[in-house]
Amino acid sequence: MAVDLNDAETQRDRSLIPPGVYCLEITVKRGGAGEDGWLKLAKNLRSLMLNLECKVVGGDYAGKKVFDLITVEFDESDDLHLSPIEPSKLENYRTSVRMGRSKLRAIIDSGFGLDPKDDSFVAKEKRKLTSYGELVGLQFYAQVEEQPARDGYGPRNVIDFIITPDLPDYPKPSANTAVALKRTAAEDLNDEINI
Repeated sequence: MAVDLNDAETQRDRSLIPPGVYCLEITVKRGGAGEDGWLKLAKNLRSLMLNLECKVVGGDYAGKKVFDLITVEFDESDDLHLSPIEPSKLENYRTSVRMGRSKLRAIIDSGFGLDPKDDSFVAKEKRKLTSYGELVGLQFYAQVEEQPARDGYGPRNVIDFIITPDLPDYPKPSANTAVALKRTAAEDLNDEINI
């Protein structure tokens, strides 16, 4: 059997970017799970995660990627095809979802320049997603760190925390500088972004 690998991707550069604040653009890697197929089923067969590939936008490290898994849902049902949940682990699963949803909200706040305390109608509407696919193309700011090698995996970059407009590291646009954060031009054409 002949195998043609000319169209296969080349190995990606595994060098790390230095710790710092970066503007990242989201690609969601579809996992085929969840209501619309955007989520990935975890090995525990109960947690559903967003599998994010975040590309650095601008600067010396433009194009470099940081990967992140965010747990956003958890199946607490007693389905026969699932192993019973150990009572000692149940709260850990729930905490993972709470933390994941909090991180996702911070990503939205960062990407749209929303103050986390803003509970206006406009802010609340921007925090509603009809699909996780709406995250594709969203640009946000994050503190990226280096995680040392562990569990048989090499060192990697990780998103330590999201930089929202209420934090001092969030870039403040000058009077003659346009803000580059957006989902897509079509979605935000008529929206005002309050920064």
